[in-house]
Amino acid sequence: MARNISLCLPFFFSMIHWITGRAGAGKTYHANRLAEQLRAEGKPVLILDGDEVRDKIRDPGYADGARLEHIMMIAGIAEIAEAQGIEVIIALVSPKREWRNMARERFKESRLIYIPGGKLWPGTTYEEPTADELQHRTS
Repeated sequence: MARNISLCLPFFFSMIHWITGRAGAGKTYHANRLAEQLRAEGKPVLILDGDEVRDKIRDPGYADGARLEHIMMIAGIAEIAEAQGIEVIIALVSPKREWRNMARERFKESRLIYIPGGKLWPGTTYEEPTADELQHRTS
């Protein structure tokens, strides 16, 4: 005899929270605090920390092409999680405006959070987000 089993699971509208800033600015700290808040609201959360992804999955290096590859790989993982209703918090240096915008085009809904301070490696530049970039985006 077949049984009709229906699952009653909550449906979440997910968002990508992209936390950016220089090295040592506190991106991971703020990602963890935001995750606590979202989990307290009952939302499923995935944190994608740039350093942790480099350590656990793949470290493509720090040259411009490698940085872009790293950003787009993390954006791809975030896109998959967002499609499944998971809130995603990305904590990543993401130094170039063009790269941040290219990655955010993949998401249905995102916001960029800038953490000032921190430091840069020699020879590295960081383009601070514009007011337009810091606006909530939907596709």
